[in-house]
Amino acid sequence: MQSKFVWALSTTALVAIGASAVVTAGHAQTAPGTVLPGVTVDAPAPRRAVTTARPRSRDAQGPRSTANRRPATPPAPAAVPAPTLERADGPVSGNVATRSATGSKTNAAIIEIPQTVNVVTADQMRSQGALSVSEALRYTPGVTVEPYGASGVYDVFTLIRGFRADLYLDGLKLPKGVVDGLSSSVVDPWMLERVEVLKGPASGLYGAGSPGGIINMVSKQPTTEPIREVELQGGNFGRVQGAFDLGGPIDAQKEFLYRVTGVVGRADAQTDFTNNEYYWVAPSLTWRPSMDTKFTISGGYKHDEGVWSFFNYLPAQGTITPINGRKISTDLFTGEPSFDRRRSDQGWIGYNVEHRLNDTVTLTQNLRFNSSESQIRAAATGRFPPDMDGSLTRLPIDVASNTTTFAIDNRANLNFTTGPLQHDVAVGIDYLREDIDYKFKASFDTLPLNPFAPVYGLPVSTPDMFVQNFASTLDQVGIYAQDRIRLGGWLLTLGGRFDSATSQMRDRGDGTTDPVRTTQNDTAFTGRAGLTYLFDNGVAPYVSYSTSFQPESGIDGVTGVAFRPSTGQQIEGGIKYQPFGTKTMLTAAVFDLTQQNRLTTDTSFLQRQIGEVNVRGAEFEAKTEIAKNLDLIASYAYLEPYITQSANPAEVGFRLSTIPTHQAAIWTNYLFDGGALAGLSLGGGVRYNGNTTDTANVVPVPSYALVDARIGYDFGYRTPQLKGVRLALNVSNLFDKTYVSQCDGELMCTYGSRRRLLATLSYRW
Repeated sequence: MQSKFVWALSTTALVAIGASAVVTAGHAQTAPGTVLPGVTVDAPAPRRAVTTARPRSRDAQGPRSTANRRPATPPAPAAVPAPTLERADGPVSGNVATRSATGSKTNAAIIEIPQTVNVVTADQMRSQGALSVSEALRYTPGVTVEPYGASGVYDVFTLIRGFRADLYLDGLKLPKGVVDGLSSSVVDPWMLERVEVLKGPASGLYGAGSPGGIINMVSKQPTTEPIREVELQGGNFGRVQGAFDLGGPIDAQKEFLYRVTGVVGRADAQTDFTNNEYYWVAPSLTWRPSMDTKFTISGGYKHDEGVWSFFNYLPAQGTITPINGRKISTDLFTGEPSFDRRRSDQGWIGYNVEHRLNDTVTLTQNLRFNSSESQIRAAATGRFPPDMDGSLTRLPIDVASNTTTFAIDNRANLNFTTGPLQHDVAVGIDYLREDIDYKFKASFDTLPLNPFAPVYGLPVSTPDMFVQNFASTLDQVGIYAQDRIRLGGWLLTLGGRFDSATSQMRDRGDGTTDPVRTTQNDTAFTGRAGLTYLFDNGVAPYVSYSTSFQPESGIDGVTGVAFRPSTGQQIEGGIKYQPFGTKTMLTAAVFDLTQQNRLTTDTSFLQRQIGEVNVRGAEFEAKTEIAKNLDLIASYAYLEPYITQSANPAEVGFRLSTIPTHQAAIWTNYLFDGGALAGLSLGGGVRYNGNTTDTANVVPVPSYALVDARIGYDFGYRTPQLKGVRLALNVSNLFDKTYVSQCDGELMCTYGSRRRLLATLSYRW
């Protein structure tokens, strides 16, 4: 690892030399209006009425969004006014983002990216009362969130276009863990400026990954203006939480900036006996020795523990359909209160350094080390069918998972012209190492539980038989390059990447024999080609083709053969519309997405590799500020997900589980800004998920529609002395609808979340 780390680290110098050679050759000059990455990150500017007059330079509002060039001699940091333009990695005022670094690794306008990019801003997360990244994506089309409903605590199970998402934080991959996701990373929305979803294969920029796309979370960064905010929350299911967000300049010259965010609280779940206590803190510090250089170091630590219903699986008969005329209660806890326990610890530290050599070249290095540990002990259901009297059969299990990742990305961004062509280039090299240690023990002394008259307190034997016991390592090095070439209204995006990945698996069996070692070496070339035309009225049609690959460590639980890498390809066509003078973004797309060598998990928690799956579909999203005090979000997705090839011919034609064919949502929020009701805001939305099925296509899971509501009050409208004080009440699933969120089989269904009330009192000064 050390040699590869040194090699990857040293490439920053090589990139700088290559970039300098381009400048020295005299062929690179700044394209008029080309966006150059800035070196400050500021608090969002207050909303103001927008003008309908067309700007002389199409900065952040137009499809060919650009920023003014820097002066030859930049002023000192203290003299720099707060920028009014949105940055791709910064905050957004309102719900409508116009720029994204996720889709191009440049400061690009979303309308210019030839793939679907959906952005959920911090304002939207707060307005909708999101308590997790999955909840933040509830109104995003083509994204299946909270598949395990009230039992889910991990965002890694979120699906994009039918495929499990890869999670990123500030452009670097987070721990994904193994199939059960126990040691995957969980990020609280309080620490985020935005959540961005890049749909479709993204290996051309990010390396190994799912063909469905990635979720990139953008964290809060130090600001040049002071930020001071505290928040208190309370709600049903025993939720009590406090949070803080503090930041700003340390010195008068604003050379040193800081920010620290944190949360502490406790919460139960809708099932009996559950409880969870948690806290996390995320500090960051920025040093700006000049206008051309910025260095930010950031870290964080998160801890939570308690009793959780993670393996609270219930049979389809008793949840979807009655059993003996009755259905199982949604608050049933299937574990043993004195035995079940969950503990999770997560920590990370890293830095980002950015240096602008000149008007053409900017160098960036992004590095982070992340460690995530989790342990769950539970009397789990779902493995054996109910007894004749309807009693559930529980199996004591003990699962320990530890995942560490080291990731570094070295990149040069170049802006120059060659004749009539304007180029926005990103070229770099990155390295990822992921180590997983996984132990799954079980005891086959089963414990009966009558779901209609549960009796707890049975003696539980210590799980001592290994179901799985392995350690795995993945080393991946990738070299990538992308050029966004502009000619008039045409924008051609071409990108390619070469990856070399080595994965090692050490199967330790029952721990009494020497491990069985397997090593796989995989190489892959992936990329993306896209063509966009930018009309002057803000309309931008596009078409693209992109590919992905993913090394798969392990052995097929059915065939005993080592997994082959999975691969993916997507064709996408669509249109984006960002009218001038408004805060509006409309996107529509159709796509055809195929994956080969897909992994699935059976009811015995064993992974197997099937042949090929195909997902075709269409998506639409509208985000707009109809007026300065009226927001609207609307979305719709149609998906056709099927198995097209399989080692088991009977599976061909099966529909993929958990993915609704139809999905729709609408949300609106209105603020009274005058009269007797000034300061009052009312919001609400409806989320619809169509019917789904289980893996074997034998359990139809009914569709459901949920209503959310919000009422808020800004005290500063009526009482100037209380400026910055806000109170809000969010209600999810307003009518307390009971529904099943998914079924992994006839024995592994989960209930969705019941009605949740969340009261929030915040003060910002």
